[in-house]
Amino acid sequence: MVDFEYKIYGNAEKPQNLVVFIHGYKSSVDDIACEAEKLATLLPQAVVITPQSDKFHKNNNVREWYDVSHYDSEHKRRNPETPLEEVVEIYNQAGNDLCNQAPRINAFIDKWQEKYNIDDCHTYLVGFSQGATLAIYAGLCRERAVGGIFALSGIVAGKDSLEQNINSRPKIYMLHGKQDNIIQFKTLDFSVQWLQNHQIPVKGIKYDLLEHKINAEELQYIAETILNIKNTAYL
Repeated sequence: MVDFEYKIYGNAEKPQNLVVFIHGYKSSVDDIACEAEKLATLLPQAVVITPQSDKFHKNNNVREWYDVSHYDSEHKRRNPETPLEEVVEIYNQAGNDLCNQAPRINAFIDKWQEKYNIDDCHTYLVGFSQGATLAIYAGLCRERAVGGIFALSGIVAGKDSLEQNINSRPKIYMLHGKQDNIIQFKTLDFSVQWLQNHQIPVKGIKYDLLEHKINAEELQYIAETILNIKNTAYL
């Protein structure tokens, strides 16, 4: 199984927690470097690792975990007039791609868990945009529940495939800006409801003025949650 290139931040000697931070679509680890470094600063007992997709976007040198334009060449998912049900179905078509990427991300997680002797309860997934869809999918496919999944500006994608592959039920935090017009804010309620319907503990956190970006408030929320979390496994 092919490994990913990566960058590493924070306590790389004897960390107590492992945070895997997954970049988004048409992006790279360099685009989330500042955020990863900030998160590591807020979590002095954690190592933060950012894997980089080995799949290049077709039009330039940036990366993607899957090509969403293959299912939506007209960018209907970004059009505010597109009905929610149609947006959800566009992302549902990513199921096969997510199913293929999830074992690779989980193998990457396993490798770092073994290196640092960190169990799933002390492992956290953070993903932005397309990285959030992969964090959710991969996290729910793991045999044991991770400590938590933080999906920033994301959506439950590949839902029909995912519901056949749920093996654990970690708590998921869906953080979303109300001004997001890339993965539209109106999808948040769908994601929360879908997760609840599948007995997955979830919390939706809304940010009034936030567009399709990561802000300092979100990073602070993630850090405070990890620091205060009780490592309860949802099986």
